[in-house]
Amino acid sequence: MTATSNNMEKSKNKLVVLAHFMDKASIKRAAPCLGWLPMSVIEFILWHLPPQWSFLVASHFDIIGQAEGYIVGIALTPRQMNSPKKEVVRKKILAATLYAQEKLGCEFLMLGGLTAPATSAGLFLTENNQVKLNVTTGNAYTAMITLQSVYEAVRRAKKNLADLTIAVIGASGTIGEAVARVLENEAKDLILVGRNLERLGNTEAKLTKTNHKISINVDDIAAADIIVTATSHPEALINPKVLKSKAIVIDVAEPSDMPKDFEQQRPDVINIDGGRVKWPNIEMGKVLGLPANVGFACITEGMMMTLENDRQHHVGTIDLDYLRKTEEWGKKYGWSVADFTSFNKSVPDSKFEM
Repeated sequence: MTATSNNMEKSKNKLVVLAHFMDKASIKRAAPCLGWLPMSVIEFILWHLPPQWSFLVASHFDIIGQAEGYIVGIALTPRQMNSPKKEVVRKKILAATLYAQEKLGCEFLMLGGLTAPATSAGLFLTENNQVKLNVTTGNAYTAMITLQSVYEAVRRAKKNLADLTIAVIGASGTIGEAVARVLENEAKDLILVGRNLERLGNTEAKLTKTNHKISINVDDIAAADIIVTATSHPEALINPKVLKSKAIVIDVAEPSDMPKDFEQQRPDVINIDGGRVKWPNIEMGKVLGLPANVGFACITEGMMMTLENDRQHHVGTIDLDYLRKTEEWGKKYGWSVADFTSFNKSVPDSKFEM
C-alpha cells in the first residue's frame, strides 16, 4: 500500500432525510407547473404517480464538514400521508428509501414529518430485508428538545413546574408518550389526550404515578397551564377559545396543531414552535422554511447519529436512556433549543410578562 493510499481521506457518512410536501406553497416551489391547479387535482396527480417517480432530491447539504446529507421529498401532502391506504404511501416511501441507499450511497435514514407514523414509527422499513440503512424517527431528540422548551418556558414565565398542569395532545404517540413519562415526575398533574382510549391506556400503563387523567376530547386541555401537542394530524386541532388564561402551547406538530389566527382570538396565549434547534454551524433554514440557523430536532438527531456512526435503529417506543444520550450529543456539537418563535416570528419576553 502506498503512502498516497494511506493518506486517502476516509469517505464521509451520508444521511438521508425523508420529507414530504407540507402545503400548496411547497408544491409550487418544487413543481411550479402544478401551482396553478386546484389542490384536489394536484393530489389526484400525486397519488397516481408510480413509486419510482414519487420523490425528488430536494437538497444536498454539509454536516459540519464531517458528514453529508440529502433531503428526499415524497410527493404527497399531509392529508395523503395520513391516508388509510397505507400500502400506497409505504410503496412510495420504500422507493425513495432504496433510491437513497443504492443511488446516493446513504447509510443513515431519518424519517421526517409524517413518514414516521406512516411506517409504524419506522418498523415497516427496519423489518424490510431490502433496507440496509440505519433508521431513526428523530423522535428521541425531538422529545428532549420539547422537554427543554417546557423548562425554558416555565423559567421565562417565572413559574414552578411542580405547581403546573401539563396537557399532552398525542400522548399515545412516541414523542407524547416520552414527554409524559418524564413530566409525570416533575409536573403537578398531567392530562393525556389522544384519539384512541386503548392506545392511551398503553401509555398510561408505562406511568408510575397517579397524577394524570386520559381523554379523547381535545377540549379537556382547558385546565392545562402548558400544552404540548405532538400529533400527526394534517389540520389544526386546538380551539384557542377553550385554553386557560395565559396558557402556553408548545406545538411540536408538523403541520401545526394551532390555527394561524390564534392570536386574534387569544392574545394572552403564548404559542411556541416546538421541536426547533439552534444550528450555529449549519445553514439549511431556507430549504426547510425556517429562520436562519434553525433546524428541526428530528433532523438534528439524524445528523448526530450519522456523526457518531451510531449503526443502530432508533424506531418505535423511545428508550429514555437513548433520549438522554441525544441530549449529550447535542451539547457535544453545540446544538440547543432555538430561540422561541410562533409561526416563525419571534416571541418577545413581554409575552411572558402579560
